[in-house]
Amino acid sequence: MGHSTSAKDTSVEHDNPESLRFEVLGLLRVIRTGREVDLGAAKQRAVLAVLLLNRNTPVSRDHIITAVWGDAAPTSAVNLVQTYVAGLRRALEPTRARRAPAELLTSVGDGYLLRVDRGALDLDVFESSAAEAVRLRAAGDLAGAARLLEDGLALWRAEPLGGISGLFAEVERGRLVERRFAVLEERAELRLALGQGADLVGQLTALVGDQPLRERAHGLLMRALCQADRQAEALAVYREARRVLIDELGVEPGPELRRVQMAVLAGDDPEPGRAATPAPPAPVTPISPVGGTVPAQLPRAPASLIGRDAELRRMDELLADDPGSGLLLVVSGPAGVGKTALALHWAHRVRDAFPDGQLYVDLHGYDPNQDPLDAGEVLNRFLRTLGVQPNDAPVTVEERSALYRTLVADRRMVVMLDNVLGSTELLPLLPGSSSCVVVTSRRRLVGLVAHAEARLVELDMLTPEAAVEVLGRVAGRGAGADAAGLRRLAELCDGLPLALRIAAARLAVSPTLRVADFVAELDDEHGRLAALGLEDGEGPVRAALDASRRALPPLAARLLALVGLHPGTHVTPFVAAAMAAVDAGQAQRALDSLTAANLLSVGEPGRYGAHDLVRVYSKTLAGELAPEERRDATGRMLDYYLHVADVADGLLPISRGSVRVEPKHRPTAVPKLASSADAIGWLEAEEANLLAVADLAADSSAPVFDREWLVHAWQLAYALSRFFWLRADHGTWLRVTESGLRAATELGEPKAKFVMLFNLGTALLRLRRNDEALVRHGEALDVARASGDLDQQARALTTVADTLLDVGRIEESEAHYREAIEVSRSAGSRWTEANAHHNLGLLYLANGRVADAPTWLRAALVMYREVGEQCGESTCHSDLSVALLSEGHYEEAAVSARSALTLATDAASPYHQALAHDQLATVFDRQGVPGAVSHWQRALALFTELDAPEADQVRARLARTRAVSPTAV
Repeated sequence: MGHSTSAKDTSVEHDNPESLRFEVLGLLRVIRTGREVDLGAAKQRAVLAVLLLNRNTPVSRDHIITAVWGDAAPTSAVNLVQTYVAGLRRALEPTRARRAPAELLTSVGDGYLLRVDRGALDLDVFESSAAEAVRLRAAGDLAGAARLLEDGLALWRAEPLGGISGLFAEVERGRLVERRFAVLEERAELRLALGQGADLVGQLTALVGDQPLRERAHGLLMRALCQADRQAEALAVYREARRVLIDELGVEPGPELRRVQMAVLAGDDPEPGRAATPAPPAPVTPISPVGGTVPAQLPRAPASLIGRDAELRRMDELLADDPGSGLLLVVSGPAGVGKTALALHWAHRVRDAFPDGQLYVDLHGYDPNQDPLDAGEVLNRFLRTLGVQPNDAPVTVEERSALYRTLVADRRMVVMLDNVLGSTELLPLLPGSSSCVVVTSRRRLVGLVAHAEARLVELDMLTPEAAVEVLGRVAGRGAGADAAGLRRLAELCDGLPLALRIAAARLAVSPTLRVADFVAELDDEHGRLAALGLEDGEGPVRAALDASRRALPPLAARLLALVGLHPGTHVTPFVAAAMAAVDAGQAQRALDSLTAANLLSVGEPGRYGAHDLVRVYSKTLAGELAPEERRDATGRMLDYYLHVADVADGLLPISRGSVRVEPKHRPTAVPKLASSADAIGWLEAEEANLLAVADLAADSSAPVFDREWLVHAWQLAYALSRFFWLRADHGTWLRVTESGLRAATELGEPKAKFVMLFNLGTALLRLRRNDEALVRHGEALDVARASGDLDQQARALTTVADTLLDVGRIEESEAHYREAIEVSRSAGSRWTEANAHHNLGLLYLANGRVADAPTWLRAALVMYREVGEQCGESTCHSDLSVALLSEGHYEEAAVSARSALTLATDAASPYHQALAHDQLATVFDRQGVPGAVSHWQRALALFTELDAPEADQVRARLARTRAVSPTAV
C-alpha cells in the first residue's frame, strides 16, 4: 500500500508502488517501495552518481570515464562502463524482460541518459523548496519561506554523495556542501527578520565552529546574540572572527561584518531593517557536466596547520614579490615533517589568485614499492586534464612539454608536484610565466634553484610549543591536560608531525589514558626506532609507533606486523584475512582499527596503505616475527593471490591450457568475480601486487623461503599471461614469464618448464624478437617430446610454425602446421587443431595462395566456436575478411569483419576490437563507401591505449586516406 512523501521523510515512497526515489544528500541510495536497491560495486555506484547529477541529460561515455577514473582510467574503461550500465539497468528495472528496451537508463548516441521523475531526487526537492522560498520571501511571507527552507534542509542526512570517491565526487560534494551552507544562512536571515534570533544562537554557533571563515555566518551569530540581549558576546564573536580572518587569510573583516560591529558598539539595532524585504539570494549555479570543469586537482588540505606561520608568511611574501613572472617554490625537509601538508595548505589559500585551476600529481619519488613517475607520464596526465585526447598527445617528452607550455601560456594556474626525487625530471613540467609551481621534496633540489630560479622553503621539526599544540589539538585534551606531560611527549616524538599525530591519536581514542602514564610508557621503551624512514638516519619515532601498537586490539596489532610481509603498497581485507588466517569481517575490523590509529589510511575504497615511515615500521615488525610464522603467513598470502588470479583467468574471454592450480591453503574469503569485466577489473586493481608477489615467490635467496613457493612463481606467471596478452602488455608479460621460467627450471618439473617456455616464446614473438622466440619454442617442443605429451607437442609445433612463417621459412612452417594438425587430432585437442588450421590459412594468405586460405579459415571458425574461443574466432573472422577482400568478395568480407567486431565486443577485448575496426575500415576503403576513417580512428585510439605496435600502421593508413581525400569520413 502506498504512502505520502514529505520532505522530512525521505525513505517513504510515492503512491506508485513501483516508483523510485533517488538520494544524494547523504549516502547514495535508491529506494523502491520502502526498500533500498542494491546498487552493486563502488565504481557502478559512481557511474550512477554521474548520471544522477546530469539527470535527464545525455552523458557521453568519455565524461563518465573521466568522472569515475580521472587520469587513472584502465584500458577496459569503455567495456567497464557498459557493464556497470547494464548492472544499473537490472537494479533499477528488475522486472524488465531480458531483451526489452530499458526505459529509465537509455542509450543516447555515444552515452546514456537517466530519466528521473520530477520530485524523485532529494536534491531536486531541496532546490524546489529553496526556489519556492525565494518566491514567498519576495511576496512578504517570511514565515512560509523559512518553513520551506527547514523542510528542504531536513533532507540532508549526512555528507552528500556518501560512499563515492574520486575527483568528480569531491568537486560535486564541495558544491553541494557550499549550497547547503548558503541555504542555512538564508534560513537564519529569514528567522532573524522574524525576530527569532534568540532561538538561533545554538545553531549559528555550530555553523561558525564548522565554517570559521564564513563572514556572513559570524555576522548572523552577532545579530542573533543581540536579539537575545547578549551584546558583549556579540562583540567577542567579532573579535574572534577578525582574528581568524587575519591569521588564516591575512585580511580584515568585510564591510557587512564591520557594520554589525559598529551598530553593536553604538547601541543601535544591527538589523538592516526588518520591515524591508530582504534581497533574494543569488541564483543557484547549476552543476556543470564533468567535461566543462576547471581543473581542481588539489587534494583536501589538512584541517589545521600548526607551527608553520613563518613558512607561510615567507611563501606569501615570495608570491607578493613575484606576482606575475611564474613563482617556483620548493618545499624541502625530511620525511614526515609535513611538506605536503604545508604546500597544500598554502596552495588552497592562494588558489583564488589563480582562477584557471590547479594541477596536482604525486611523483612517488621516495616510495620503496613504486617506481617514480617520469616526466612523460606526468605530462600525459596533465595534457588529458587540459583537454588533449590520448591519440593526439605527442610521442616525445620534448613535444609533450612544448604542447603543455603552449596550453597553459595564457592561464594562471597552481601546479603542485609532490614527492619529487630530483631536479632533472622537473624541468619539462614547468609551465609558462603566469602560473605558480609548488614542489615538495626531501632534497633541496639545488639544480632547480640554479637553473630555474626556484625559491627554497625548508622545513624542520616543529618547535616544542607548536608540537605541544599539535598534541593538544589532535588529542582533544583541553586546558586541564597535563602541560608538562604533553611537553615531554612532544620531546619523545622529536617534534616530527607524523609521530606527534600518531601519539595524539592514541590519546584521542583512549580518553581515560593519562598523559603522564603514556609518557612513562614511552620512557621505558627499549630499542626505539631511531631511523625510521628519515634520510639522515635520525628521528626517534618507534617509541610512539610501538605505544600505538600496544593500544590496538590483539588481531590489529598482529596484522600490522603481517602487513610488513606484503611486498605491495596496498592490502585489502581479503588478503589480510588470508595472511592472518581469520575471516573477512575480523580482518576488516582490524584494518579499521589500524586506520583509526593513523597507522594505515584508505585510498581507493577497500584498499589500505601506509605512510612510508609506517611501512618501514611494519616491515621491521615483520622481521621480528618467528621464521615459522613469517613463512606460514607468506604462504597463505601467495595461496590467496594464486587462487583468485586463477579464478579471474578462468573468466577471461580466451581459452587457456590445462594447468591445474591447487593452492595448499585455499582462501575462504575472496572477492566476488562473476564476469569477464569483474575479472579484468580485479586484475587491473591488483596488478602491481600480483607482480610483486610473483617476484617474491621466485626469490629463493630471501631470508625466509619455502621451495613450494617456486610453484606459485610459475603458476602466477601462467595465470597472468592471458590478461597481459589481452592488454597487449608484452613487456610485462615477458618479464614475469622469465621469472617464472627460472622458478620452473629450479623445480625441475617438465610441465612447468614447457608452459613457461611456450609462453615466453609467444611473448617474444609479440615483441617481434623472432629469433629468440624460435629458440624458446624449439626448447618447449623438445620438452614436450621428451615427456611424450601430445597436446603440448601440438601446441609447440604450431608456435614453431608461426615463428618460421614470420622469418620467411615457408616450407618448414607448412610442414610444422600439418604435423601439428595430425598430432592435435591424435591428442583430441580441438583448440590446438583450430589454431593450426587458422595459421595454415594465414600462411597461404601470406604466400600468395589466397584461394586456398578461406577453406582452412572456415574450418578453424567451426572449431573455435565448438570450444568457445571468442577471441580466436574474432581474429579468424578478421583474417577471413582479408582473404575474401583479396578475391574481390566485398560484401562477404564486410560481413566477416562485422562478425569479428561483434565477437570482440562480446569478449570485452580492446585488442581484438581494434583489429576488427581496422579490417572493417579497410573493407569500406576498398569499396569506396563512407565509414573507413571513423573505424580507423577507433582502431587507432584502442591500439594507442594498449601501446600496441599496430597503432603506427593504422596511423599511416589514416594519413594516406586523408592525403587522397581530405573530406573522407
